[in-house]
Amino acid sequence: MKYTTSLLLSLLLTYSVLAQTKVEQKLQNQLDSLSALVISLETTELIQSMSQRSILTPRYFADRKSLTARQAYNFWIRNTASKFISHLNVYSALYDANKYYEYDSIENTFYNHILEHDEMVTSIVYSTEPNIFYSASSDGKILKWDESDIKKEPTVLFKDRVLYRSLDLSSDGKWLLAATKENGVLIVNTQSNNSKKSELSVSQVSRDSENVQAAIFLPDQLNYLTVNKQGEIKIKGYELDSVQGKTDYEIRALAVDVEKSEIYAGTIKGVVQVWNERFEEAYLDIPETFAVNVLAVSPDHKLLAIGREKGDAIIWHLEEKRIVRIISGHQSAITAIDFSPDNQRILTASRDATVRVWDIFDSKKFPIVLDDHNDWVMTACFDQSGTKILTGSKDKTIRIFNLDFEWMADRLCQYINRNMTPEEWHDYVGHNFPYENTCPNLSE
Repeated sequence: MKYTTSLLLSLLLTYSVLAQTKVEQKLQNQLDSLSALVISLETTELIQSMSQRSILTPRYFADRKSLTARQAYNFWIRNTASKFISHLNVYSALYDANKYYEYDSIENTFYNHILEHDEMVTSIVYSTEPNIFYSASSDGKILKWDESDIKKEPTVLFKDRVLYRSLDLSSDGKWLLAATKENGVLIVNTQSNNSKKSELSVSQVSRDSENVQAAIFLPDQLNYLTVNKQGEIKIKGYELDSVQGKTDYEIRALAVDVEKSEIYAGTIKGVVQVWNERFEEAYLDIPETFAVNVLAVSPDHKLLAIGREKGDAIIWHLEEKRIVRIISGHQSAITAIDFSPDNQRILTASRDATVRVWDIFDSKKFPIVLDDHNDWVMTACFDQSGTKILTGSKDKTIRIFNLDFEWMADRLCQYINRNMTPEEWHDYVGHNFPYENTCPNLSE
Protein backbone atom coordinates (compact mmCIF):
# COMPACT_ATOMS: atom_id res chain seq x y z
CA MET A 1 0.00 0.00 0.00
CA LYS A 2 2.81 2.37 0.92
CA TYR A 3 4.57 1.49 -2.37
CA THR A 4 1.40 2.19 -4.37
CA THR A 5 0.90 5.60 -2.73
CA SER A 6 4.53 6.54 -3.40
CA LEU A 7 4.21 5.54 -7.05
CA LEU A 8 1.00 7.54 -7.40
CA LEU A 9 2.60 10.64 -5.92
CA SER A 10 5.60 10.22 -8.22
CA LEU A 11 3.33 9.97 -11.27
CA LEU A 12 1.32 13.03 -10.18
CA LEU A 13 4.52 15.02 -9.71
CA THR A 14 5.84 13.95 -13.13
CA TYR A 15 2.52 14.87 -14.78
CA SER A 16 2.55 18.24 -13.03
CA VAL A 17 6.06 18.96 -14.26
CA LEU A 18 5.17 17.90 -17.79
CA ALA A 19 1.99 19.99 -17.76
CA GLN A 20 3.92 23.00 -16.50
CA THR A 21 6.56 22.45 -19.19
CA LYS A 22 3.88 22.31 -21.89
CA VAL A 23 2.29 25.51 -20.60
CA GLU A 24 5.67 27.21 -20.51
CA GLN A 25 6.47 25.95 -24.01
CA LYS A 26 3.09 27.18 -25.28
CA LEU A 27 3.68 30.58 -23.69
CA GLN A 28 7.17 30.70 -25.18
CA ASN A 29 5.81 29.84 -28.64
CA GLN A 30 3.24 32.61 -28.30
CA LEU A 31 5.93 35.06 -27.21
CA ASP A 32 8.13 33.99 -30.13
CA SER A 33 5.23 34.44 -32.55
CA LEU A 34 4.41 37.85 -31.08
CA SER A 35 8.06 38.85 -31.27
CA ALA A 36 8.28 37.69 -34.89
CA LEU A 37 5.13 39.67 -35.69
CA VAL A 38 6.55 42.81 -34.07
CA ILE A 39 9.81 42.39 -36.02
CA SER A 40 7.85 41.73 -39.22
CA LEU A 41 5.68 44.83 -38.76
CA GLU A 42 8.74 46.92 -37.91
CA THR A 43 10.47 45.59 -41.04
CA THR A 44 7.41 46.38 -43.17
CA GLU A 45 7.38 49.96 -41.94
CA LEU A 46 11.12 50.25 -42.59
CA ILE A 47 10.67 48.91 -46.15
CA GLN A 48 7.97 51.48 -46.85
CA SER A 49 10.10 54.27 -45.39
CA MET A 50 13.26 53.33 -47.27
CA SER A 51 11.38 52.94 -50.56
CA GLN A 52 9.88 56.41 -50.23
CA ARG A 53 13.20 57.95 -49.21
CA SER A 54 14.85 56.43 -52.28
CA ILE A 55 12.17 57.89 -54.55
CA LEU A 56 12.59 61.31 -52.93
CA THR A 57 16.39 61.23 -53.22
CA PRO A 58 17.55 63.38 -56.19
CA ARG A 59 19.12 61.48 -59.09
CA TYR A 60 22.45 63.29 -58.68
CA PHE A 61 22.88 61.20 -55.50
CA ALA A 62 22.67 58.08 -57.64
CA ASP A 63 24.60 55.76 -55.27
CA ARG A 64 22.55 56.74 -52.25
CA LYS A 65 19.29 56.49 -54.18
CA SER A 66 20.18 53.03 -55.52
CA LEU A 67 21.54 51.65 -52.23
CA THR A 68 18.40 52.68 -50.35
CA ALA A 69 16.13 51.08 -52.97
CA ARG A 70 18.22 47.90 -53.08
CA GLN A 71 18.35 47.56 -49.28
CA ALA A 72 14.57 48.04 -49.07
CA TYR A 73 14.30 45.18 -51.57
CA ASN A 74 16.68 43.01 -49.46
CA PHE A 75 14.48 43.46 -46.39
CA TRP A 76 11.33 42.94 -48.48
CA ILE A 77 12.24 39.52 -49.87
CA ARG A 78 13.10 38.24 -46.37
CA ASN A 79 10.07 39.75 -44.65
CA THR A 80 7.33 37.28 -43.68
CA ALA A 81 4.55 39.87 -43.55
CA SER A 82 1.93 39.90 -46.30
CA LYS A 83 3.06 42.06 -49.21
CA PHE A 84 -0.31 43.66 -49.91
CA ILE A 85 1.14 47.16 -50.14
CA SER A 86 4.93 47.02 -49.78
CA HIS A 87 5.53 45.45 -53.21
CA LEU A 88 4.12 48.60 -54.84
CA ASN A 89 6.58 50.88 -53.03
CA VAL A 90 9.54 48.54 -53.55
CA TYR A 91 8.87 48.33 -57.28
CA SER A 92 8.51 52.11 -57.60
CA ALA A 93 11.82 52.66 -55.78
CA LEU A 94 13.69 50.06 -57.87
CA TYR A 95 12.30 51.46 -61.12
CA ASP A 96 12.98 55.08 -60.21
CA ALA A 97 16.60 54.27 -59.29
CA ASN A 98 17.14 52.12 -62.39
CA LYS A 99 15.84 54.49 -65.01
CA TYR A 100 18.60 57.09 -64.63
CA TYR A 101 21.35 54.65 -65.56
CA GLU A 102 21.78 54.94 -69.35
CA TYR A 103 19.96 58.29 -69.19
CA ASP A 104 20.42 60.45 -72.30
CA SER A 105 20.01 64.08 -71.24
CA ILE A 106 19.94 65.34 -74.84
CA GLU A 107 17.18 63.00 -76.01
CA ASN A 108 15.70 62.77 -72.48
CA THR A 109 15.49 58.98 -72.81
CA PHE A 110 15.89 56.30 -70.15
CA TYR A 111 16.94 52.66 -70.23
CA ASN A 112 13.46 51.38 -71.17
CA HIS A 113 12.46 54.34 -73.34
CA ILE A 114 12.24 53.77 -77.12
CA LEU A 115 11.91 56.63 -79.61
CA GLU A 116 11.09 56.16 -83.30
CA HIS A 117 7.49 57.06 -84.07
CA ASP A 118 6.71 60.68 -84.97
CA GLU A 119 3.20 60.65 -83.49
CA MET A 120 1.22 58.72 -80.90
CA VAL A 121 1.68 54.95 -80.68
CA THR A 122 -1.77 53.44 -81.13
CA SER A 123 -1.16 49.69 -80.97
CA ILE A 124 1.53 47.17 -80.00
CA VAL A 125 1.57 43.39 -80.32
CA TYR A 126 4.23 40.77 -79.55
CA SER A 127 5.31 38.29 -82.19
CA THR A 128 5.25 34.52 -81.81
CA GLU A 129 9.06 34.79 -82.13
CA PRO A 130 11.10 35.64 -79.01
CA ASN A 131 11.99 39.35 -78.57
CA ILE A 132 10.10 40.52 -81.67
CA PHE A 133 7.21 42.98 -81.47
CA TYR A 134 5.30 45.32 -83.77
CA SER A 135 4.00 48.84 -83.31
CA ALA A 136 1.57 51.07 -85.21
CA SER A 137 1.29 54.83 -84.97
CA SER A 138 -0.83 57.73 -86.19
CA ASP A 139 2.26 58.68 -88.22
CA GLY A 140 1.14 55.90 -90.61
CA LYS A 141 4.02 53.51 -89.89
CA ILE A 142 3.93 49.87 -88.83
CA LEU A 143 7.33 48.92 -87.40
CA LYS A 144 9.01 45.64 -86.52
CA TRP A 145 11.34 45.70 -83.49
CA ASP A 146 13.93 43.34 -82.01
CA GLU A 147 13.90 43.73 -78.23
CA SER A 148 17.28 41.98 -77.89
CA ASP A 149 18.85 44.84 -79.88
CA ILE A 150 16.44 47.66 -79.16
CA LYS A 151 18.80 50.45 -80.25
CA LYS A 152 18.87 48.94 -83.72
CA GLU A 153 16.73 50.77 -86.27
CA PRO A 154 13.37 48.99 -86.65
CA THR A 155 12.10 47.57 -89.91
CA VAL A 156 9.34 49.54 -91.63
CA LEU A 157 6.73 46.97 -92.61
CA PHE A 158 4.29 49.50 -93.99
CA LYS A 159 3.88 53.27 -94.28
CA ASP A 160 0.89 55.26 -95.45
CA ARG A 161 -1.10 58.24 -94.24
CA VAL A 162 -3.67 56.25 -92.28
CA LEU A 163 -4.78 56.16 -88.65
CA TYR A 164 -4.59 52.69 -87.12
CA ARG A 165 -7.21 51.56 -84.64
CA SER A 166 -5.57 48.26 -83.76
CA LEU A 167 -3.07 45.55 -84.68
CA ASP A 168 -3.67 41.81 -84.42
CA LEU A 169 -1.26 38.96 -85.19
CA SER A 170 -2.18 35.74 -86.99
CA SER A 171 -1.67 32.48 -85.10
CA ASP A 172 1.30 31.53 -87.30
CA GLY A 173 2.94 34.92 -86.67
CA LYS A 174 3.29 35.72 -90.39
CA TRP A 175 0.61 38.37 -90.82
CA LEU A 176 -0.58 41.54 -89.10
CA LEU A 177 -4.18 42.65 -89.36
CA ALA A 178 -4.28 46.46 -89.14
CA ALA A 179 -7.71 48.00 -88.67
CA THR A 180 -7.75 51.66 -89.70
CA LYS A 181 -10.18 54.43 -88.91
CA GLU A 182 -11.26 55.34 -92.45
CA ASN A 183 -9.22 53.13 -94.80
CA GLY A 184 -10.54 49.65 -94.13
CA VAL A 185 -8.27 46.77 -93.17
CA LEU A 186 -4.64 46.04 -94.14
CA ILE A 187 -3.04 42.61 -93.98
CA VAL A 188 0.72 43.04 -93.72
CA ASN A 189 3.44 40.42 -94.12
CA THR A 190 5.64 40.36 -90.99
CA GLN A 191 8.53 38.69 -92.84
CA SER A 192 9.41 41.84 -94.75
CA ASN A 193 13.07 42.83 -94.65
CA ASN A 194 12.59 46.40 -95.82
CA SER A 195 15.05 49.01 -94.74
CA LYS A 196 13.70 52.27 -93.35
CA LYS A 197 13.74 54.07 -96.72
CA SER A 198 12.81 51.29 -99.12
CA GLU A 199 9.46 50.95 -100.81
CA LEU A 200 7.11 48.19 -99.71
CA SER A 201 6.18 45.77 -102.47
CA VAL A 202 2.47 45.34 -103.24
CA SER A 203 2.73 41.58 -102.66
CA GLN A 204 3.45 42.15 -98.99
CA VAL A 205 0.20 44.02 -98.25
CA SER A 206 -3.43 43.13 -98.92
CA ARG A 207 -6.18 45.70 -98.60
CA ASP A 208 -9.81 45.30 -97.62
CA SER A 209 -11.34 48.68 -98.37
CA GLU A 210 -14.57 48.17 -96.42
CA ASN A 211 -14.59 50.54 -93.45
CA VAL A 212 -14.86 48.71 -90.14
CA GLN A 213 -15.61 49.41 -86.52
CA ALA A 214 -13.28 46.61 -85.39
CA ALA A 215 -11.35 43.65 -86.83
CA ILE A 216 -9.39 40.66 -85.45
CA PHE A 217 -7.94 37.39 -86.76
CA LEU A 218 -9.83 34.21 -85.95
CA PRO A 219 -7.56 31.93 -83.87
CA ASP A 220 -5.65 29.16 -85.67
CA GLN A 221 -6.64 30.37 -89.15
CA LEU A 222 -6.05 33.24 -91.55
CA ASN A 223 -9.71 34.23 -91.77
CA TYR A 224 -10.63 37.36 -89.87
CA LEU A 225 -13.67 38.83 -88.20
CA THR A 226 -14.95 42.36 -88.87
CA VAL A 227 -17.83 44.58 -87.89
CA ASN A 228 -18.54 47.17 -90.59
CA LYS A 229 -20.06 50.63 -90.18
CA GLN A 230 -23.54 49.17 -90.84
CA GLY A 231 -23.16 46.75 -87.92
CA GLU A 232 -22.76 43.64 -90.06
CA ILE A 233 -20.55 40.98 -88.51
CA LYS A 234 -18.53 39.23 -91.20
CA ILE A 235 -16.02 36.43 -91.49
CA LYS A 236 -13.55 37.22 -94.26
CA GLY A 237 -10.56 35.61 -95.88
CA TYR A 238 -9.29 34.37 -99.23
CA GLU A 239 -12.40 34.30 -101.47
CA LEU A 240 -14.55 34.53 -98.33
CA ASP A 241 -16.87 37.37 -97.34
CA SER A 242 -19.76 36.04 -95.31
CA VAL A 243 -22.27 38.03 -93.24
CA GLN A 244 -22.89 36.10 -90.02
CA GLY A 245 -24.94 38.50 -87.94
CA LYS A 246 -25.89 42.08 -87.27
CA THR A 247 -25.75 44.47 -84.33
CA ASP A 248 -27.58 47.73 -83.71
CA TYR A 249 -24.73 49.11 -81.58
CA GLU A 250 -21.43 50.74 -82.44
CA ILE A 251 -18.77 48.13 -81.72
CA ARG A 252 -15.51 49.24 -80.09
CA ALA A 253 -13.89 45.89 -79.32
CA LEU A 254 -13.95 42.25 -80.44
CA ALA A 255 -12.64 39.07 -78.83
CA VAL A 256 -12.90 35.40 -79.76
CA ASP A 257 -12.76 32.34 -77.52
CA VAL A 258 -11.86 29.47 -79.82
CA GLU A 259 -12.37 26.88 -77.08
CA LYS A 260 -16.00 27.86 -76.55
CA SER A 261 -16.54 28.95 -80.17
CA GLU A 262 -17.86 32.30 -79.00
CA ILE A 263 -17.45 35.87 -80.24
CA TYR A 264 -17.68 38.82 -77.86
CA ALA A 265 -18.36 42.40 -78.90
CA GLY A 266 -18.05 45.42 -76.63
CA THR A 267 -20.30 48.33 -77.56
CA ILE A 268 -20.48 52.07 -77.07
CA LYS A 269 -23.64 51.56 -74.99
CA GLY A 270 -21.85 49.32 -72.48
CA VAL A 271 -23.52 46.16 -73.75
CA VAL A 272 -21.35 43.06 -74.35
CA GLN A 273 -22.92 40.89 -77.05
CA VAL A 274 -22.11 37.21 -77.51
CA TRP A 275 -22.51 34.98 -80.57
CA ASN A 276 -22.00 31.21 -80.50
CA GLU A 277 -20.84 29.08 -83.45
CA ARG A 278 -24.37 29.09 -84.89
CA PHE A 279 -24.40 32.90 -84.47
CA GLU A 280 -27.17 32.79 -81.92
CA GLU A 281 -27.07 36.04 -79.99
CA ALA A 282 -26.89 36.60 -76.22
CA TYR A 283 -25.78 39.33 -73.79
CA LEU A 284 -23.60 39.34 -70.68
CA ASP A 285 -25.36 40.34 -67.47
CA ILE A 286 -23.14 43.30 -66.58
CA PRO A 287 -23.85 46.95 -65.73
CA GLU A 288 -24.46 48.67 -69.07
CA THR A 289 -23.78 52.31 -68.27
CA PHE A 290 -20.34 52.96 -69.76
CA ALA A 291 -18.88 52.23 -73.19
CA VAL A 292 -16.74 49.11 -73.55
CA ASN A 293 -13.37 50.04 -75.09
CA VAL A 294 -11.39 46.77 -74.96
CA LEU A 295 -11.89 43.03 -74.40
CA ALA A 296 -9.52 40.13 -73.67
CA VAL A 297 -9.97 36.38 -73.07
CA SER A 298 -7.66 34.74 -70.52
CA PRO A 299 -5.18 32.09 -71.72
CA ASP A 300 -7.08 29.37 -69.82
CA HIS A 301 -10.35 30.45 -71.52
CA LYS A 302 -12.15 30.92 -68.19
CA LEU A 303 -12.26 34.71 -67.91
CA LEU A 304 -13.23 37.66 -70.06
CA ALA A 305 -11.80 41.09 -69.19
CA ILE A 306 -13.89 44.14 -70.10
CA GLY A 307 -12.22 47.58 -70.06
CA ARG A 308 -14.62 50.50 -69.93
CA GLU A 309 -14.74 54.22 -70.63
CA LYS A 310 -15.47 54.78 -66.93
CA GLY A 311 -11.91 53.74 -66.07
CA ASP A 312 -12.75 50.39 -64.51
CA ALA A 313 -12.48 46.79 -65.67
CA ILE A 314 -14.93 43.93 -65.19
CA ILE A 315 -13.65 40.36 -64.94
CA TRP A 316 -16.36 37.97 -66.09
CA HIS A 317 -16.28 34.20 -65.48
CA LEU A 318 -17.20 32.59 -68.81
CA GLU A 319 -18.15 29.19 -67.38
CA GLU A 320 -20.01 30.34 -64.26
CA LYS A 321 -21.49 33.40 -66.05
CA ARG A 322 -20.87 35.84 -63.22
CA ILE A 323 -18.76 38.86 -62.34
CA VAL A 324 -15.59 37.76 -60.56
CA ARG A 325 -14.45 41.28 -59.75
CA ILE A 326 -14.78 44.91 -60.77
CA ILE A 327 -11.37 46.60 -60.75
CA SER A 328 -11.38 50.34 -60.11
CA GLY A 329 -8.40 52.65 -59.82
CA HIS A 330 -7.85 54.62 -63.01
CA GLN A 331 -8.83 58.27 -63.31
CA SER A 332 -9.78 57.99 -66.98
CA ALA A 333 -10.88 55.53 -69.67
CA ILE A 334 -9.32 52.08 -70.11
CA THR A 335 -7.49 51.86 -73.45
CA ALA A 336 -5.90 48.38 -73.26
CA ILE A 337 -6.27 45.21 -71.21
CA ASP A 338 -4.28 41.96 -71.18
CA PHE A 339 -3.90 38.77 -69.11
CA SER A 340 -0.52 37.43 -68.01
CA PRO A 341 0.39 34.02 -69.51
CA ASP A 342 -0.03 32.32 -66.10
CA ASN A 343 -3.60 33.67 -65.68
CA GLN A 344 -2.70 35.26 -62.33
CA ARG A 345 -2.40 38.95 -63.26
CA ILE A 346 -4.08 41.45 -65.52
CA LEU A 347 -2.91 44.81 -66.80
CA THR A 348 -5.05 47.83 -67.51
CA ALA A 349 -3.81 50.86 -69.47
CA SER A 350 -5.55 54.21 -69.38
CA ARG A 351 -5.75 57.75 -70.65
CA ASP A 352 -4.63 58.80 -67.16
CA ALA A 353 -1.08 58.02 -68.43
CA THR A 354 -0.64 54.90 -66.27
CA VAL A 355 -0.63 51.13 -66.59
CA ARG A 356 -1.63 49.10 -63.55
CA VAL A 357 -0.83 45.44 -62.94
CA TRP A 358 -3.39 43.68 -60.73
CA ASP A 359 -3.52 40.35 -58.94
CA ILE A 360 -6.73 38.90 -60.38
CA PHE A 361 -7.79 36.82 -57.39
CA ASP A 362 -6.53 38.89 -54.44
CA SER A 363 -8.38 42.18 -54.20
CA LYS A 364 -6.44 43.18 -51.06
CA LYS A 365 -3.20 43.43 -53.01
CA PHE A 366 -2.37 46.87 -54.40
CA PRO A 367 -1.54 47.04 -58.12
CA ILE A 368 1.92 47.84 -59.41
CA VAL A 369 1.63 51.26 -61.04
CA LEU A 370 3.67 52.06 -64.16
CA ASP A 371 3.44 55.83 -64.45
CA ASP A 372 6.38 56.98 -66.55
CA HIS A 373 4.52 58.15 -69.66
CA ASN A 374 3.75 61.84 -70.16
CA ASP A 375 0.42 61.39 -71.91
CA TRP A 376 -2.33 58.84 -72.57
CA VAL A 377 -1.21 55.20 -72.66
CA MET A 378 -2.88 53.93 -75.83
CA THR A 379 -1.72 50.30 -75.83
CA ALA A 380 -0.05 47.74 -73.54
CA CYS A 381 0.57 44.00 -73.38
CA PHE A 382 2.53 41.31 -71.51
CA ASP A 383 5.43 39.57 -73.21
CA GLN A 384 5.43 35.79 -73.67
CA SER A 385 7.07 35.19 -70.27
CA GLY A 386 4.83 37.56 -68.32
CA THR A 387 7.87 39.30 -66.80
CA LYS A 388 7.75 42.38 -69.05
CA ILE A 389 5.10 44.84 -70.18
CA LEU A 390 5.27 46.77 -73.42
CA THR A 391 3.48 50.12 -73.58
CA GLY A 392 2.81 52.75 -76.26
CA SER A 393 1.65 56.29 -75.62
CA LYS A 394 0.30 59.48 -77.08
CA ASP A 395 3.67 60.95 -76.03
CA LYS A 396 5.11 59.10 -79.11
CA THR A 397 7.19 56.68 -77.05
CA ILE A 398 7.32 52.96 -76.38
CA ARG A 399 8.49 51.64 -73.01
CA ILE A 400 9.48 48.20 -71.80
CA PHE A 401 8.75 47.72 -68.09
CA ASN A 402 10.51 44.78 -66.45
CA LEU A 403 8.39 43.30 -63.63
CA ASP A 404 11.18 41.06 -62.30
CA PHE A 405 12.12 42.58 -58.92
CA GLU A 406 15.32 40.53 -58.63
CA TRP A 407 16.52 41.62 -62.09
CA MET A 408 15.94 45.28 -61.23
CA ALA A 409 17.68 44.96 -57.85
CA ASP A 410 20.70 43.18 -59.36
CA ARG A 411 20.95 45.78 -62.13
CA LEU A 412 21.48 48.51 -59.52
CA CYS A 413 24.45 46.63 -58.07
CA GLN A 414 26.03 46.54 -61.54
CA TYR A 415 26.22 50.33 -61.58
CA ILE A 416 27.15 51.26 -57.99
CA ASN A 417 30.64 50.45 -56.68
CA ARG A 418 30.15 50.55 -52.93
CA ASN A 419 27.90 49.56 -50.05
CA MET A 420 26.41 51.82 -47.41
CA THR A 421 28.72 53.55 -44.97
CA PRO A 422 28.00 52.98 -41.25
CA GLU A 423 26.69 56.54 -41.11
CA GLU A 424 24.27 55.94 -43.99
CA TRP A 425 23.11 52.69 -42.37
CA HIS A 426 22.40 54.60 -39.14
CA ASP A 427 20.47 57.29 -41.02
CA TYR A 428 18.46 55.07 -43.35
CA VAL A 429 18.12 51.78 -41.44
CA GLY A 430 18.85 52.36 -37.73
CA HIS A 431 20.31 50.33 -34.86
CA ASN A 432 17.59 47.67 -34.67
CA PHE A 433 18.95 45.93 -37.77
CA PRO A 434 22.56 44.73 -37.88
CA TYR A 435 24.72 46.11 -40.68
CA GLU A 436 25.00 44.06 -43.86
CA ASN A 437 26.31 44.54 -47.37
CA THR A 438 23.53 45.83 -49.58
CA CYS A 439 25.22 44.45 -52.69
CA PRO A 440 26.77 41.12 -51.66
CA ASN A 441 29.35 41.21 -54.47
CA LEU A 442 30.85 44.48 -53.17
CA SER A 443 33.00 45.17 -50.14
CA GLU A 444 32.13 47.84 -47.61
